Amino acid sequence: MEANSIPITFPHFGSLVYVFERLFHELNRYDLIIPNKPSKKTAELGARHAPEFVCTPFKLTLGTFIESLERGADELAMGGCHAYCRFGYYWPVQKLILEDLGYSDFRFVPVDYESPIEIFRTLKNEFGRDCNFSQVVRAVRASYIANRLTDITDNQVFHYRALELEKGLTDKIAKKIFRRIVDTPKIRDMKKLQKEIPKIFKREVEIDHSVDPIKVGIVGEIYVVLEPALNVELHRRLNELGVVVEHSNSLRRFIDIPYKLNPFRHMPIDYEQKAARPYVAHRLGGETQESIGSTILLKKKGWDGMVHLYPFTCMPEIISRSILPAVSRDHDMPVLSLVVDEQTGEAGFQTRLEAFIDLLSRKKLKKAPQNPHKKKYEVPITQQI
Repeated sequence: MEANSIPITFPHFGSLVYVFERLFHELNRYDLIIPNKPSKKTAELGARHAPEFVCTPFKLTLGTFIESLERGADELAMGGCHAYCRFGYYWPVQKLILEDLGYSDFRFVPVDYESPIEIFRTLKNEFGRDCNFSQVVRAVRASYIANRLTDITDNQVFHYRALELEKGLTDKIAKKIFRRIVDTPKIRDMKKLQKEIPKIFKREVEIDHSVDPIKVGIVGEIYVVLEPALNVELHRRLNELGVVVEHSNSLRRFIDIPYKLNPFRHMPIDYEQKAARPYVAHRLGGETQESIGSTILLKKKGWDGMVHLYPFTCMPEIISRSILPAVSRDHDMPVLSLVVDEQTGEAGFQTRLEAFIDLLSRKKLKKAPQNPHKKKYEVPITQQI
């Protein structure tokens, strides 16, 4: 082992796993236990030991930690702050549960992602014990650039996978790009990938330009939206139905410090919160404002529908669920709300998606009949970074 010898892990979090891997390598933490992608067994394990009515992400991350502890992890990195919802209680409660289960030789290291100062402090004192301050600054910089790159890659995948002529090619290319994000040593070379990634997909993935695809946005609680194991691979399921998808949920709203501190640059969340204010004037927790605002903004961009995801018992997203019908009616934007938990069945999930896409297809055809002279479809290559 290099530098440190205490095995460390973190919750599985979609493609953000590559961001965390890059972060810990920059901090000389090569004793990293990459969490396995959560399975049904992981969800059942977490549900067995968690309070019955706690949020589903709590159960899935608890199951992930139990599996990682069994693989030898001693430090558990976890987000922790004075949250607007129950997330702020995740790690203290999980710590008590794990201790009751007999795990004693471990420690939680919470990261207050709401505070840039606390992010630096925790990385230096807890994770980068053998790093100087300049190395910690570099690690943070590499991480938010890596997060920008994973966001761009995901965005391209959610377009190309729906239209690819050679099935599976988009995923193969994305896997290689994710590894480049982790393994590219120089930050200046990482920054070059911002423009290169869309070009790679355009060059290597042949798509059907003749179609006019249904375009569906995805909103909801951030962990459910970003973790395929919890949302039952929703993005892939929609892509396999020929549907182009997009979501604006991103961890960058917390860790991309240059954007957080620069009053002249804005992330999607800033526009979403502004658009949502006629319905929700203040922050209520979770992604309530973002879910409502994104629905309005994507309608203005000409998108066809919206899928709203939320975990069972998530209070902020239950509020969103109660407001979205009015948003849908006011803006003529069909919305399908789906609640997920450890008991979510794939068959019923798939049936509801297919029915929703059929509705959107009929609605689109009725509004705009097939035009033999329509412009060929091109995947957008720009994205705010």
